[in-house]
Amino acid sequence: MKRHQLLAAAALVAAVTLTACSASDAPVSGGGAGGAGAAGDGPAVDGGTLKIGLDRPFAKLDPADSTLTSMPLMVLANALYDPLMVNGDNGTVQPYLAKSFTPNADATVWTLDLREGVAFSDGKPLDAQAVAAHVARLAKPESKCPCAGDAAAIGGTAVTGPTTVTFTLKAPDAAFPNLFTRSLGYISEAPNGSSPAVGSGPYTVESVQPGVSVTVTRNPAYWGAKGHADKIVYRVLPDADSRYQSLRAGDTDLIWTETPGQLKQAAADGVRTATGPGSTSTVLFNTKSAPFDDVRVRQAVQYAIDREALEKVVFLGQGAVSDGPINSRSQYRSAAAAYPAHDAAKARALLAEAGHPDLAFDYLTDSRPESLQRATVLQQMLGEAGIKTTIKPLDATSLGTALFQRNFQVMDFVTSIFGDTDAALNSLYVPNSAYNFMNWSDPDASKAIAAGRASTDLAKRSAEYRQAAQRIVGEAPMAFLTENTVGFLATADVGGLPDLSKRTVLSVSPATLWVKR
Repeated sequence: MKRHQLLAAAALVAAVTLTACSASDAPVSGGGAGGAGAAGDGPAVDGGTLKIGLDRPFAKLDPADSTLTSMPLMVLANALYDPLMVNGDNGTVQPYLAKSFTPNADATVWTLDLREGVAFSDGKPLDAQAVAAHVARLAKPESKCPCAGDAAAIGGTAVTGPTTVTFTLKAPDAAFPNLFTRSLGYISEAPNGSSPAVGSGPYTVESVQPGVSVTVTRNPAYWGAKGHADKIVYRVLPDADSRYQSLRAGDTDLIWTETPGQLKQAAADGVRTATGPGSTSTVLFNTKSAPFDDVRVRQAVQYAIDREALEKVVFLGQGAVSDGPINSRSQYRSAAAAYPAHDAAKARALLAEAGHPDLAFDYLTDSRPESLQRATVLQQMLGEAGIKTTIKPLDATSLGTALFQRNFQVMDFVTSIFGDTDAALNSLYVPNSAYNFMNWSDPDASKAIAAGRASTDLAKRSAEYRQAAQRIVGEAPMAFLTENTVGFLATADVGGLPDLSKRTVLSVSPATLWVKR
């Protein structure tokens, strides 16, 4: 498919996408309790009910549930739980419930100092012992928390004072505090029948229907600045178009979106946005499965893809191209990385050299409209280089099974993990990691990742990570496609929306938002 043909198709895709589904004391991210938000918001308004539409169901309100700590649902998690650390601009993390989180010289021992006087919603103190108990609970296999893998990096936990915890790690980790922005950092008591969520957040649960809705009310004993809204009602609205129409009709005040057509239409509809580059689209290669065990074949697919044209068609100019594992907003970023430019002739030459001039494979993807659009455009691009692809849509469960069992040759992979460069590099590209879906191993990359993770010097860590990124792009265990704009849409009545444009993780506290009406 030629570039001009791709761009001509963009208008049709826009129509399809819109109607189809898919460091301070300011709480987490927002205008700050008690103050003004974005320009034009005016003074904050207290009282009333804020109505939020969620894009996916939740099974329970426990931080052990990865659904609750996914970016779209952190707007709910942040109502109930205070994180120890919060995500700042450019991939940085800052203390919040923690006062400080400091390492020893080689980043093997970390000392956490907590705020004093913080209590759970049931009145019990949130102290050092509570932190240790929370981490121990989520580390157990029966918690079923994906964060158990992170907790496994801890060799020992010691309560060394009323508000002080010392963690001794099994290996140096200069980015250890990053692990405490979500599940491990949302300090909680285990939920029970009468208390589905026991945290220290600005709101407490009034009623809940798992997978359907939850209503929270302002926590009268909250230690920090109170939330603006008296009450927040969350409803699960999984259909993207229905969720957007609910916003336009005023039935909801705030929704999450990952739909390019909605982002493009928002201004015309008088809808406000708070978005950032929160996800990355990639192509995974199983490097243990022939012919993708040959780097030339993987590189050929890289050359066959026109990322700029792909972004314009599928994401309608709302995103940007991706050029490697270091997000464009990351603190480790220095300049745009060198990434193979689109060159179908080069792709053909590499395939001929590798002995696969008639390369053909199945392309596994989910059945969301944007995923199928992306797969279709890739199919046409690869066809220009003589590569035949058969698109195989799978349901989410089957796709996840194929991913974790490495039962694929090539797979569509959209993830938010690149919002945390440290986690992405150490999870996806090191041998024996549960998340090294590509079965890829490279001694030079592993050495650079380990050296970067062990260094508390930002410049050295950045240099090592950039070296690892160069190896990853060059060896192509995955092809990088686009950085995708995602985030929140709100009615004109909502104040306090934060600027998320420099964020790699989009975490918003509803306590900082207000309803003007």
